[in-house]
Amino acid sequence: MRAQSAKKTVSTSIALLAGITLAATGCSADDTKDAGGGGKRSIVYVQGMAGNPFFTSLTCGARGEAESAGFKFDAQGGKDYSPQSQTPILNAVIAQKPDVIIVSPMAGEAMVPPLTKAKARGIKIVFVDSKADDESLAVSTIASDNYAGGMLAAQTLAAQVADKGKVMVMGAKPGISTTDARQKGFEDEMKKHPGVKLLDTQYSGSEPAGATSKFSAVLAANSDLGGVFAVSTQEVEGVATGVRNAGATGRIKVVGFDTSEPILDDVRKDVVQALVVQQPLDMGKQAVQQAAAALDGKPTTKKIDTGYVVLTKDNMTQPEIAKYVYKTSC
Repeated sequence: MRAQSAKKTVSTSIALLAGITLAATGCSADDTKDAGGGGKRSIVYVQGMAGNPFFTSLTCGARGEAESAGFKFDAQGGKDYSPQSQTPILNAVIAQKPDVIIVSPMAGEAMVPPLTKAKARGIKIVFVDSKADDESLAVSTIASDNYAGGMLAAQTLAAQVADKGKVMVMGAKPGISTTDARQKGFEDEMKKHPGVKLLDTQYSGSEPAGATSKFSAVLAANSDLGGVFAVSTQEVEGVATGVRNAGATGRIKVVGFDTSEPILDDVRKDVVQALVVQQPLDMGKQAVQQAAAALDGKPTTKKIDTGYVVLTKDNMTQPEIAKYVYKTSC
């Protein structure tokens, strides 16, 4: 996953409350705008996490479409992948009363109260990548079919381990709609592969170091571990570190979700065998399109599914695959 990316600068007090910096969001000082300022209609994207390549790519898609359509645009994200980090940022944005908030909710239930407040203030809401428990709060939800993505990951890993042996899921945090769905899709698909034994799911806490630690503990208890499905960027990076530390490159097969520069390097070195890659640029673009329709009183599409490609060492330089590699800046 990536994160980043407006005429007035967001006030210092709001920036401190949100716990973010311009560098973290990928916006220059000239790009940062008062979301509720006069003139142009305004859109703020509240990212899942600042500095993550998936959310950066999504921001780039949204920024380009918003600026082409004449909107003010800003993007803000927390320092980690958690509702505790995202909630103060979301509350600060709501206080500015932009016309639209595009948001990737970090926890389905925890985000409902602030988003309910936003809707009551007349702010249009678009969910992108993930969603809150009350989907009626949003005029549209744009996301990959994460359950189907988990199934695709299971099919890919089953092929890598020749349909036999022990595999595990390295999860993020329970309660995140996207990664929960990936895990469920993976588990359901693996039931169709009786020669594969699925070990208990481990959770990284959405931290690479957590993934490394949990993976290493499972490997210590299961020296015959054959494969790992890592549900997002942090988990892929952490598991890859564990594989390298164990000297198990190529022996333990790793299939992950999303890309980053370290992960792509691990694909080249055969530490990671395959990645299920989303289309965040398109997600961001479509989120702005749905927001514009809602503001203009036009019909919106309640749910939009976006697709995947599977990236491997053999195809990663092919144009039809390479165009989906996530960005680190716009």
